[in-house]
Amino acid sequence: MIKVQDFEVRVPGFHLQSVSLNAGPEDVFALIGPTGSGKSLLLEGIAGLVPAAKGSVQIGGEDMTRRPPESRGLGLVYQDTALFPHLSVRENILYGTRYHALDTRTVQSRFDRFVRRLNLKNLLDRSPVRLSGGEKQRVALARALMLQPRALLLDEPISSLDPLFRDAIRELLRSLHQELHIPFILVSHNFSEVLYLANRGAILRRGRIEQSGTIRALFERPETPFVARFVGMQNLWRCSAREGWARVGDLKIRLNGPAVQGDDVFLALRPEDIDRVRENAHEYENVFQGRVVALDGRGFYVRVALDVKGVRFSAFWTRQVVSRHSLEPGQTVRIGFSSGSLHTIRVDAGQSADEGTLDGALDL
Repeated sequence: MIKVQDFEVRVPGFHLQSVSLNAGPEDVFALIGPTGSGKSLLLEGIAGLVPAAKGSVQIGGEDMTRRPPESRGLGLVYQDTALFPHLSVRENILYGTRYHALDTRTVQSRFDRFVRRLNLKNLLDRSPVRLSGGEKQRVALARALMLQPRALLLDEPISSLDPLFRDAIRELLRSLHQELHIPFILVSHNFSEVLYLANRGAILRRGRIEQSGTIRALFERPETPFVARFVGMQNLWRCSAREGWARVGDLKIRLNGPAVQGDDVFLALRPEDIDRVRENAHEYENVFQGRVVALDGRGFYVRVALDVKGVRFSAFWTRQVVSRHSLEPGQTVRIGFSSGSLHTIRVDAGQSADEGTLDGALDL
């Protein structure tokens, strides 16, 4: 178990403030947020690479706040792997064992296990400069795991890899977590990576945790306009909401279940939850007629901007849907979405929907 309580770090020009979180053996805990929000600094603070200005870090019930990095029992894997170029793969994997009192049999047993598990047998005599990105990551993981860490810290471990290698490393990390049963703390900009690997997480903004909880809650039940925008709720409007209904401009929208109510709240809707519906369809509680304003190809899907009685909607539809219906700007379409896909957010003083504007690029 890793427990961080009221943790603060000060470096020139930045202050990581009052961070609290915990991660148990069953957790892959994701730290996400815009560039410069303090994610990597928090990871380094947990590892002991930067000193704490305040607060505490507990690992396995022990207070490690003032302990040096080498005595915390943590494994750390960086995006650039930080392998020693003058050492072979074998020497890199074994490097940390020389600084710990481990007998030869234990070292060999662990070495054989991780070389076999990470498929490194044919690479042991190579120099790291002759390895692919995916091979380097596997070597870095083996080096970190050789000392049987109490937790594994991962700083964007696959962001620099080609898509082919990303899938392989992502699957490897998932299976390793299931086998080792230790906490993983993952820094990532990649939403698909977070959704695939993590079960809990926190969104950081300007050195503070904006929201923490389960990954599902972060993506489906944001608590602030910033979080809503950050996790991809591109439809975010100020509205009045009362007794199961919300009014956005001239639109009356059906809500479902408990909701924040009042004359001034935010209403959020994910773009992938908006569907194109037939003329007499009844599968959605909310159906409107709108006009296509713009089409923006995004790889496997198309972002469709729509105008519905002066209210702007953003929908993600597959290329097949756009092509089958010959959608073009100016065309009239019917859209639908369920009441359960809508989420209301309380307005705090001074908040605006523009608070969701991000200062760092995201890999969706």
